[in-house]
Amino acid sequence: AVTVAAAISVSIKSAINHADQLGKAAQKIGIPVEALSKLEFAARLADVSLEQLSTGVGKLSKNMAAIQGGSGGDAGKALAAIGVSAVDAAGKLRPTYDVIGDVAEAFSRIKDGAGKTALAMAIFGKSGAELIPLLNGGKTAIREAADELDKFGGVVDTKTSKAAEKFNDNLSRLKTAMEGLANKAMVALIDKFVLFTDKMVAFSKGETSTR
Repeated sequence: AVTVAAAISVSIKSAINHADQLGKAAQKIGIPVEALSKLEFAARLADVSLEQLSTGVGKLSKNMAAIQGGSGGDAGKALAAIGVSAVDAAGKLRPTYDVIGDVAEAFSRIKDGAGKTALAMAIFGKSGAELIPLLNGGKTAIREAADELDKFGGVVDTKTSKAAEKFNDNLSRLKTAMEGLANKAMVALIDKFVLFTDKMVAFSKGETSTR
């Protein structure tokens, strides 16, 4: 029973850390945490790490903003080459999650090779090549992974990620408070500890301490 309880506690703490990590990553790359949660599961199934995914999606978000501003560069050309638009008919940025789905659909029809890798890197930056296993599944694979995660109850929403972040922040505060208490005790006792160890060192040498 104790082992089971410990395993459950570890699992819950792991889930809290994951939600906190997803929330922070979503803030950095500018997409809803729910969308990143679904993408991260699809990426995990393709052996793509959250770090690789976050780096690539963050670069895509920057490229999309540049395209909207009229300076898309290589990313704009690459998206145009595969028939994907970063903006809608009104000129507003499309949701990054939707753009990724369209890019994946296009990549699922492109033969693997240097040209495909170049496209991926133009769109997603240096980590683009690492995302190809995810993209090769197409929009369907991403959608199916999202549906499966939802059935598992694993989609992390904004409320949960913020609560997880606050919980971990509070743990950090409590740890710092305990360290503060230990520091106060150390300050009060350190001179006595030094005196005691000086005597022990002298004794070990066969000397008699006069302190």
